[in-house]
Amino acid sequence: MKSCNMKVLLETVKPLKEFAVLALSIAALALSAMAQQQESKSNWAGLSHVAPGSEIRVVLVDGRTLRGFLQSATSDSLMINATTSQESLLRQDIRRVQLKPQGRRGRNTLIGFAVGAVGGLAVGAAADYHERDKWAFPFSNVGKALFTPLGAIIGTVVGVAFPTGGWHDIYRSRDELRANARLLDRKGAIQ
Repeated sequence: MKSCNMKVLLETVKPLKEFAVLALSIAALALSAMAQQQESKSNWAGLSHVAPGSEIRVVLVDGRTLRGFLQSATSDSLMINATTSQESLLRQDIRRVQLKPQGRRGRNTLIGFAVGAVGGLAVGAAADYHERDKWAFPFSNVGKALFTPLGAIIGTVVGVAFPTGGWHDIYRSRDELRANARLLDRKGAIQ
């Protein structure tokens, strides 16, 4: 009797072990990708790939934040057209540089419209099927005719309201990366 129970237990544990190995492998890959991303953000050379005229936000070591448009980036400085003046900033004075990508409101609006229309069509088709015996022939598609445009309108409004873009870090000084790592260590110790 005991050998039978042990056999069942071993058969149950084997898939769990395989799942644990798979989960640990995925976690290791995710941590590796995060470490590479952090390393790339501390690379000043990444600024050379940003097109002049792109909207950027620069956080300085003294805590000030400048917002403007990139004019040029060299190996040791950054030139931006800020709102009130043109600024030349040394690399050692910069804590973080962030890029604001172009908005995607038009794309989001079209996606919302399409998803809403398809959803409305599905709801209308279900309503028409459910009520097919109650409606006369000319009104047999009233659910689709009513819910499709209603769904499209709701989807469009959601697509317009959906937030887009945001600021993306393209450079972070090594000091800031170290400070963030220490902060995360402290939070982990508290929990």
